[in-house]
Amino acid sequence: MKQWAFFDFSASNDVIALTANQIKRLKQMVWICLVAVICGVFPSGPKSSAILLTTAVGLICVLILLYQSKIRFAKGALLWLLTLMICSLLSLNLGIFDMILLGYPLVLAYAAMYSGRRFYLLLFSFILLFCSALALAHVYGWVEFRQPQPTFSSFVILNILLIVCGSSMRLIARDTKDALLQLKRENERVVKSQLEIQRLAQHDPLTGLVNRTQCELVFQSVVAAKPQVEMALLFIDLDNFKPINDALGHQVGDEVLKLLAVSLQQQLSGQDLISRFGGDEFVVLLSQWQQKQELELIVQNLLQRCQQEFVVQQHKVQLSGSIGVVLYPQDGTDFHMLCKKADLAMYQAKKMGRNRFCWYQTEMEQQQLDKFNLMMRLRVAVKQQLFTLVYQPIYNIKTNHLSGAEALLRWTDAELGVITPDVFIPLAEEMGLIQELGFFVLQQACTQAAAWQDSGYAIRIAVNISAMQCKQGDLPSVVTQVLDTTGLAADALELELTESVLIDDTALVKQQIDQLSALGVHFAIDDFGTGYSNLGYLSQFSLSSLKIDRSFVGRIRQNDKDLALVAGIIQLADSLGLQTVAEGVEDQQSLVLLQQAGCHYAQGYLWSKAVSAKEFGSLLTQ
Repeated sequence: MKQWAFFDFSASNDVIALTANQIKRLKQMVWICLVAVICGVFPSGPKSSAILLTTAVGLICVLILLYQSKIRFAKGALLWLLTLMICSLLSLNLGIFDMILLGYPLVLAYAAMYSGRRFYLLLFSFILLFCSALALAHVYGWVEFRQPQPTFSSFVILNILLIVCGSSMRLIARDTKDALLQLKRENERVVKSQLEIQRLAQHDPLTGLVNRTQCELVFQSVVAAKPQVEMALLFIDLDNFKPINDALGHQVGDEVLKLLAVSLQQQLSGQDLISRFGGDEFVVLLSQWQQKQELELIVQNLLQRCQQEFVVQQHKVQLSGSIGVVLYPQDGTDFHMLCKKADLAMYQAKKMGRNRFCWYQTEMEQQQLDKFNLMMRLRVAVKQQLFTLVYQPIYNIKTNHLSGAEALLRWTDAELGVITPDVFIPLAEEMGLIQELGFFVLQQACTQAAAWQDSGYAIRIAVNISAMQCKQGDLPSVVTQVLDTTGLAADALELELTESVLIDDTALVKQQIDQLSALGVHFAIDDFGTGYSNLGYLSQFSLSSLKIDRSFVGRIRQNDKDLALVAGIIQLADSLGLQTVAEGVEDQQSLVLLQQAGCHYAQGYLWSKAVSAKEFGSLLTQ
């Protein structure tokens, strides 16, 4: 059951939290009332003066409560004190004819400002009942109140009441104006914040360009307004932008993007739109063109804008970009699908050498779907080890003796059929699967070589190592683990590296080669002459042989220059104490030329194609 109390403001619907300014104003009103009460003592009679003096003492107590921050009790005490004072003076003097009756509206105004709804209704009801009782008592003659006569005392009291009411109303009006002004300012801030939120929701905070959401809305609005309109959607991606962030910091990169955004926007007409899609990607909507040649000119101008030099924080930054172009409605009508197709065309431009643009072609999407399907099947194949190894025999061409084998990975998919290594090996590197795949090849090849070794065939097994395997830095531990588990002698293993591997991280690669060479593992440079051939690398690394690429070997019969080049490689290897292995030997004449040039080993269809382990075992027994 709820309890109704005169001074309890703790009820949840009756709590009025006051600001510091409102508390200050309340103190001022109490002081006004205190001064007015004291002034009213002088023209009043003895009994009225006693009531006023008692009220003055009460107001002083209220001030003490206010200065002690006991705000709730002080508010209730003030309102009831003033109410009871007026009631006492009315009862003692002229009743409903007394001018002090004008004090009730002021008390109610205070109550409305500083109390809750429940307290206000309680106080208002009390005043209404009291005044009604006085009026009825006078009407029925239970109490006689004499008619007021104009006197000096009534003049003073009237002026005191007017001064108190006027001062209080002035303070109340001032507070109301301040509150309305503050409300107006707050409303302006809210409107400004809403506009800023709306702007941020539609624009990129870095460049100020519209974002992808707003770009889509603009595209849809243009299509809805002009269904027959022809538009071009351009997908721009900056070439090699990451090194700028890595070398100069993201702050410089952000400044470059802002400058580029301004430059690209200046190239467009007012009806065209450029949007930042994210990172270093931009999308442009072009509708102000008539012929395809005109559109190509606009795209070329945008490419030139991407190529300009920017100076940021005393750094000169040179950019370039690749652009994919699709047409609405020829290439599609859905915004997201057009962006996807433009993205495919952009990546095609990057494959073609970057710093160019490319039109979308329908076969690009099929190529992307085929690649995705191949990636998913490759992931399953690696997980389930659905690969096989074949072995390419390596012969000593001086003795025609089978001396080694190169392990080659093969993949036959149940649905797609045979997938060549030049297709799935780069894809495995791109997907981060090459480590797992390389470990599988190394383990399988060493296991098979150990089995041949146990059977009395001392041959060397060659295994290709990718650049990603070397970059991990754990090649020595991986090779050592495989040798330990398979029991293969270290000197029976040869790891083949391409020249590009030696270029990437010379110190790390050299450290790993030195560690494994100390164990007895051999190293060969595969496809020598097709990459970064450098005599310095030949002397710097602990190598055992060079493998001459089949592109040279296959032409030595017809081209004297290729023969001279192969002979030069062999002489170079001999001078450095390296052996040479010729790849792709397919005829007897080429073999004779290689023997005359001093080549040590060879492999190719002249002897055998790459065969299974069982078939290779048959070759060993011949």
